[in-house]
Amino acid sequence: MARIGVLLLNLGGPERIQDVGPFLYNLFADPEIIRLPLPQLQKPLAWLISSLRAGRSQKAYRSIGGGSPLRRITDQQAKVLQSELRQRR
Repeated sequence: MARIGVLLLNLGGPERIQDVGPFLYNLFADPEIIRLPLPQLQKPLAWLISSLRAGRSQKAYRSIGGGSPLRRITDQQAKVLQSELRQRR
């Protein structure tokens, strides 16, 4: 039987309300997310965006339980995939 490989990826998310600001900063400070022609502007831009969006984002995360469900969803997907693969063996 051929081996099957599955790779699950996500950009993550803040697990708690107090993680929203730092999460946004790290996200926008990553040059793979936003690539600027002047790299020295990356961190100031990340600070500006995260500062402007943190309050709105915190409100949105509160409305879905206080944090990002991505980790939980990805873990659930992995368990279902593992179960399916075991059943096929």
